[in-house]
Amino acid sequence: MHRKLVESALLVFAEKGVDASVIEDVIAAAGVSRGTFYNYFRTNADLLAAAIEELGNELVEHIEARVRSFPSPAARLFTGLRLYLAAARRFPLFARFVARIGPLAIGPGNRVNAYIPVHIAGAIARGEFAEAPVGVALDVVVGVGVMIVSRIASGEADAAYGDAMLLALARALGFDLARAEALLSEPLAPLSLGADSLLVQSDARAKTRDRQEPQRS
Repeated sequence: MHRKLVESALLVFAEKGVDASVIEDVIAAAGVSRGTFYNYFRTNADLLAAAIEELGNELVEHIEARVRSFPSPAARLFTGLRLYLAAARRFPLFARFVARIGPLAIGPGNRVNAYIPVHIAGAIARGEFAEAPVGVALDVVVGVGVMIVSRIASGEADAAYGDAMLLALARALGFDLARAEALLSEPLAPLSLGADSLLVQSDARAKTRDRQEPQRS
């Protein structure tokens, strides 16, 4: 039931944004009673926090599992970003959700805060990135990632745009452009996600709903 409510919340937040009061819509989308809803969440903010944390952390953990064996911290970071953007193209609901919530997508409970600063610090220590405060570099990385996903959600970002933005990020971080271009040209297999993945299930629900809405109208 918790998962069903979170999936429903993702659909509603992606459509209405984070400032709307969505509890009634989530109850309707999940097909549950008000009492059932309040057994799991008390406020709109609680629901949003759960949606951000559970969806974001699932994706981040899959990405980290893919890149953690790379010896180069810069390669871990840029390959992780490529996988993140590929997920946004593969799962439109995820892209719309991130576009709606912006930097909130990387909240305090997001595992991005456990992994990306380590990769940034490692790249600085190895001389791959220029000296900079890790927190500043993290905000630059997050800002670029969220912006690209927002463009993907609105249909304004093709692969060339994403690569151009990542090259601009490489310049900002002081990463060698030839190495960055080489990384961006490497083949990238999609993440392997199970049928029980929140990304997979929530996106499937969104596509089913989108197909049904024209029939109801």
